[in-house]
Amino acid sequence: MILLALLASIAAAGVALTMLFLTHGRPDDDRGGQRADMVRYFGVAAIAALLCGAMNVLEAAGGGETAAAVGNAMNLVAVGLMWAGARRLNNRRAIGAVSIAAGAVLMLGFTFLIPLEDATLLKTTGLAVFAALGALELARHPLGALSGARVLSGTLGVYAAYNLFRLAVFALFGIEPLTGRGPVSPETTAAVSAVAIALVSFAVVRLGRQLDDAPAPGTRAHDRGSLRREAARMLTGPSLVRATLVRVPEIDLIRAAHSAERGETMLRTVTAALGDAIEDAACGMPARDTVFAVAPAALDTVELELGVRRAFARRMPGIRYDDVPDLSFEHHLIDDVDDLSLLMESRRQRPRQEQPDD
Repeated sequence: MILLALLASIAAAGVALTMLFLTHGRPDDDRGGQRADMVRYFGVAAIAALLCGAMNVLEAAGGGETAAAVGNAMNLVAVGLMWAGARRLNNRRAIGAVSIAAGAVLMLGFTFLIPLEDATLLKTTGLAVFAALGALELARHPLGALSGARVLSGTLGVYAAYNLFRLAVFALFGIEPLTGRGPVSPETTAAVSAVAIALVSFAVVRLGRQLDDAPAPGTRAHDRGSLRREAARMLTGPSLVRATLVRVPEIDLIRAAHSAERGETMLRTVTAALGDAIEDAACGMPARDTVFAVAPAALDTVELELGVRRAFARRMPGIRYDDVPDLSFEHHLIDDVDDLSLLMESRRQRPRQEQPDD
């Protein structure tokens, strides 16, 4: 019986994880925003629930203290991250994943240091606290105004009450009811967890559809939207629009020799140089290795490239870079915003190591 209940928990966690990623879209989506935050927190919580169920099955099959310790830790991570995610979505001070993980590590250690029954009580107390905090946070404005958050809050509230009920039974009757058969037995607890995961899955998907998915400033998706809007504005006039694409051919060498952050800084500097050199241009980095500028087509490309190179060189001391990397340019005339979208999408799909054509 307990194996069936535990397998149901694993299945529910797997469904939860799948639904979360389907809610957000592509695994490599770079949109940012509240929905992305929700997927990060609740997605990791679903993974933790999946591992917890697997460890419980292993423990039931004779896995010993190690399986019990990992299962206890993952159980706390799953519920704790839902609380942390709710705080993040309410724009309150974040309780980071590192803090939750630290509590899980303590739970992991205590399972080896104290009797297993005491570790179970400690875990149950932690679950009750985290679930209650999560329920209260999800009921708080502004998140509490969304129907998905209300379902999630109610589910966590009931889950907290069930764990408090288990603690009350222990206080009145000792440890035996928690290890035998009945409403607080391991089988019942596993079944309750499976039902809770299923309800959380439904609530999170509903919540994800209600959350704002506007790209966060500084993300590539935000830059793509800004470039499209500016191109549409410019195309209302009689002239065409020129999309200028700028790449740093040695960007992979810069990343390898320094760091990925250094490479990102270099590309952001190219963006700033484009803004310095081209008047009334919309600039952004809609792809990993390519910077775009959208400006009226009347500009001379030779003068444009020379101005960008000069502006780029002037900015090198500001980022403490001794050399001035070479820049490569592409120019495309566009008469429709869809053409710009296709151009940006094609650069997103290029292999990272691909070098520009001569």
